[in-house]
Amino acid sequence: MKEQFKDAAKLKVSSLENRLSGMFKPIAPRKEFVHGLGSRIQVGNRAVFVDRVANLHWLAILAAGLISLAVFLAVVVRALVSMTAKKRTVKA
Repeated sequence: MKEQFKDAAKLKVSSLENRLSGMFKPIAPRKEFVHGLGSRIQVGNRAVFVDRVANLHWLAILAAGLISLAVFLAVVVRALVSMTAKKRTVKA
């Protein structure tokens, strides 16, 4: 049953391909379209965009590093305060 379904589907797809193969023909684009598209594509603008994205990555890495450093320092200070508070309570 499953094989028959597969074969029927393949036959339908192949008949559809055969019918459509003669209908589609390549066309040449209008010269105005090609010229307008070519004028919009500029390498200089892309390089500036890539530089901006690279700068954003470095800024994000820098911000993440500074936040990590602040958290690390807060943990170290908290640990030192906790250790000194325990020493004071032990002496008393």
